[in-house]
Amino acid sequence: MKFRGTCFLLIILALAMNAYAQLPGDLGTAATFGALAGSGVMNNGGAGTTIAGNVGSSPTVAITGLLASQVSGTLYTAPSAFVAGAKNDLITGYNTAAGAPCPGGSNDITGVNLGTMSLTGTGGLDVYCSTSGVGLTGTLTLIGGPSDVFVFQAVSTLITGTNSTVILQGVSPCNVFWQVGSSAVIFGNNNFVGTIMALTSITLDGGNLNGRALARNGAVTIATQETITNGCSSTPSVVLTPAISSIVCQSGTSITKTAIVLSNGLPVYNTPVLFTITGPDSSQSTTINTDASGIAALTITNPQLTALLGDTIVATINSGTITSNTTFATCSGSVTSVCRDTTKLPTATLVNVIAGPPTQAIFSVQALAGLLSVTATGTNDTFVIPTVINGSTLALSVVASKTNQSLSATVKLTVTDLCNHVFVLDPVFTTITIPGSKSKGAQLDFDHREVDRFNGIGHTEGIVTLHNDTPGVDSLVIRVNGSQFRTQLSDGERKTIDISSALFHGHNTVTVAAIGDPGSSVDLTISD
Repeated sequence: MKFRGTCFLLIILALAMNAYAQLPGDLGTAATFGALAGSGVMNNGGAGTTIAGNVGSSPTVAITGLLASQVSGTLYTAPSAFVAGAKNDLITGYNTAAGAPCPGGSNDITGVNLGTMSLTGTGGLDVYCSTSGVGLTGTLTLIGGPSDVFVFQAVSTLITGTNSTVILQGVSPCNVFWQVGSSAVIFGNNNFVGTIMALTSITLDGGNLNGRALARNGAVTIATQETITNGCSSTPSVVLTPAISSIVCQSGTSITKTAIVLSNGLPVYNTPVLFTITGPDSSQSTTINTDASGIAALTITNPQLTALLGDTIVATINSGTITSNTTFATCSGSVTSVCRDTTKLPTATLVNVIAGPPTQAIFSVQALAGLLSVTATGTNDTFVIPTVINGSTLALSVVASKTNQSLSATVKLTVTDLCNHVFVLDPVFTTITIPGSKSKGAQLDFDHREVDRFNGIGHTEGIVTLHNDTPGVDSLVIRVNGSQFRTQLSDGERKTIDISSALFHGHNTVTVAAIGDPGSSVDLTISD
């Protein structure tokens, strides 16, 4: 939007008096999307991820890891004029949010942790701005009424800590906007609120987003199971989660489906939700009213599913006028037959390392014989383990976060299934720091090196993942059983090196030498 002449002041006043109409209106067709990107939408969070709203990307159409059943809206997997138009509308909305005037003073949140604050609206547009990034670790409370609009402007990044929350008291989540000048990372187990408009990319690391994820140029990446609910319409919307469930058939087992009903982003209380089941458990179709959080939960007890059949479940509100995404529940067979199948042993694998801060390792845990428990121990880290559905065969994401960025960390995951099979994963998860500090004003400043040795590496632990997140590490040399692997490193670079060809059966010793400036460091993981 362009402001010209004497209209400028009038438009600013109009923004202040009627911001609710201004900003959502500027989103145009982009307002209908739960996830919209410029270079792709990638769901690495598995079948449990659910999105209410449209999903698309333009100009690069790259939608991976999502099924239509996981989206309550339209999943655009081919070039579309509608998606291209929505991207143009997003650009307009982004520019409008970025151009909203910030009054400064207490509204300047540069260097402030929003997770310690309670902010009260003034009855119109409230703009909070940072000349760098915006951080939120803890709980942010926004207080006001339906006419209050909160816009948070970040010149660079938006980064939250794990287990962080945005709480609204009288404010609509449709009136909360995050304008991010580079990329946004919403770390694990978050309950986040509002429309995220990032110039580059958005990463959602597991939790709930009551709003939209809109990445103007880059990608929207769902690293761990996420529920995105765009309920910003006067017509109630409903989303059913998880999208796909799988559970071992045994006496006393159950499957729970949760319907979330929102109108203008707010929970709808005491609304009947009709759960219609097609399949072996069709007799358990029923109507359940939403609670104060807009949630209606259906539990299918003692499922009669087989490996070949499943239940199709649909949640409907308002006498059939609104129907949610279709979800599916399936069963993997009897416990007795599964326990005799050695291909169904539990597994745990490292799937991603996020540089942070904080540095996080994301693991995928699965038990095809039905999951009983997942435990995690370690040093210098905290863990986020989602609730284990007894008997589930879905992959589960476990996130380990470093407590102290400069120190090494250890991780040990123990996965147990219903057959009492146990799998233990204990990868190397460490930081190699080159000792000393770089001298100031020196004419010559030579590279230093630090050598670490890791004993007991198994023959399957052949993947070395490097995160060069501290400037100054130039190269790395890995030696194992007479073989040598060399690699150059750039600042901020991530690399994966396969050393499996050099590993023997039994225990191996891996030696790693890091070369670079004193005080610099590199994160290293050795895993299967």
